[in-house]
Amino acid sequence: MSGVDLSRLISGIYVIADNSLVPNKSHLELARSALEGGVKLIQFRAKNLDRREFYQAGLSLSRLCREYDALLIINDDLEVALEVGAGGVHLGADDLAIPKARQLAPSLIIGRSTHSLEEAMDVEEAGADYLAFGAIFPTQTKGRPTPIQGIDKLREVCSKVQKPVVAIGGIKRENLAAVKQAGASAAAFISEIVCADSISERARELIKTWG
Repeated sequence: MSGVDLSRLISGIYVIADNSLVPNKSHLELARSALEGGVKLIQFRAKNLDRREFYQAGLSLSRLCREYDALLIINDDLEVALEVGAGGVHLGADDLAIPKARQLAPSLIIGRSTHSLEEAMDVEEAGADYLAFGAIFPTQTKGRPTPIQGIDKLREVCSKVQKPVVAIGGIKRENLAAVKQAGASAAAFISEIVCADSISERARELIKTWG
């Protein structure tokens, strides 16, 4: 995406608004609390909603993020990202190829999940605006064991690619500094944020730790 300072937009605390761990809270509640804590980067992920529900929630989140001057990234669904006026879309391995996504949505920031140095370099070459890399630490958020990459591999990826790298997987307050020192542009959070007693306070703590 030309003309956009991605190093500023894809930076710091990246909150994934996913309520699968806290079904008593809505995606909007999670995002609002994180935004009130100072977060400027929200990804909307909802595997449990049908397309109409996903669209409606995405629309509400898009309006909310505009109120807080925050960037909203929609998980997986490029069409919904365009329909609700989100700033970006995050694609997984089974989603659209990056060149096709770029052709369909030249105005969107496009991110992609990666799990190896080779994949990260391929994704950068394909034209992604940023890449997520993980899992850095053990995590069960996705409900299945995820191969652990570790800090050393994160450092290697950050040194070999030019695009912003979002570290993801098992990141908590106590290991956040190591993630930043490894060169990550941002750190993604689900459980550490959404399961906190006070999401806003936890967000402020993480932002302060990130510095």
